[in-house]
This record gives sequence, structure tokens and C-alpha cells, in this order.
Amino acid sequence: MSISKQEAVTPIEINDKAFLIASTIERCPKVMMLRELMMNAFEAAAAAPAGQRKVEVSAKPLQGAPKLTIWNTGPGMDSRELHEMCDLASSIGKRKSLDENFGMGAKVASLPSNRFGMRYRSCKAGIVSEVILCERDGVYGRLRRRCADGTYAEVIDVTETVSFT
Repeated sequence: MSISKQEAVTPIEINDKAFLIASTIERCPKVMMLRELMMNAFEAAAAAPAGQRKVEVSAKPLQGAPKLTIWNTGPGMDSRELHEMCDLASSIGKRKSLDENFGMGAKVASLPSNRFGMRYRSCKAGIVSEVILCERDGVYGRLRRRCADGTYAEVIDVTETVSFT
């Protein structure tokens, strides 16, 4: 009796996900952060209609400190896509391959320098969703925040707090 190609190999599992995630993030050179953030912005803006492709880089004050802000005219992500984007090896709207896109980029490159929190916002269909990636007590992940109804969420709707001017 022979076995099928799918049964010929038992996939390798991940024994310690927290260690793998932390070591992947912590081994990423800090100099990659700006490159990865800008490439994501350029790739997103490239999906906008001709004549509407734009990327803006600025500093915005947050609690008295200037924070890097990168804005683009790309198609945006809804709350589900924004949540999914935070996982390692996740790539929204791009083909993953070993010589093109690993799905690691900006999130992995940004977290070593932004352990307290890296805010990602995205607008799709007029709704602005926000997630904060951070590290707390050695665990990297999405910051869970309390909602008005007392529940906790990893991705929140911040449409009301965002200025569209």
C-alpha cells in the first residue's frame, strides 16, 4: 500500500510559538523599519487609481512627543484584514513567496524599536480601524483595549476620532 504525496510528509509544528515570534522580531535589524513601512505605503498607494497615488510622511504630536506618521491613498483594510495583518507570515493583497514577500516586513521590523506600541490605522468603506502592536511582559501581540460597552477588543473603530481634513 502506498501513501499519497500529501501523506508522505508530516508537517513540522511550532513547539514554542511565543519564543519563535519573539526571536523573529528581536533578530530583525532596526534599520529595516523605515524601509518596510515605506514599501508598504508605496505598494498600497500603487493600488489607487492613476493620478490619485500619494504617500505622505510627517510627524504628528502624541502626548507631547512627535510620532512618525505615514499616510497613503491605497485601498485600505477593514477590521478583519487589519487584525489578520498583525500575524507573522500574513500578507494582505500580496502574493507570498521566498523571493518576493514573506509577510513579515513592517510589523517585525517596527516592534523592536516600538515595544510600547505601534499604531496601525486603516480606512476602508469610510470606517477607520485601529490596532496597536506591542510587547508586554515578553509577549508580542495586539493590545486589547476596553470598549465603551465593557468588552475588550484588539481592533477598534476610531472613525469618530480621526480628522479627514
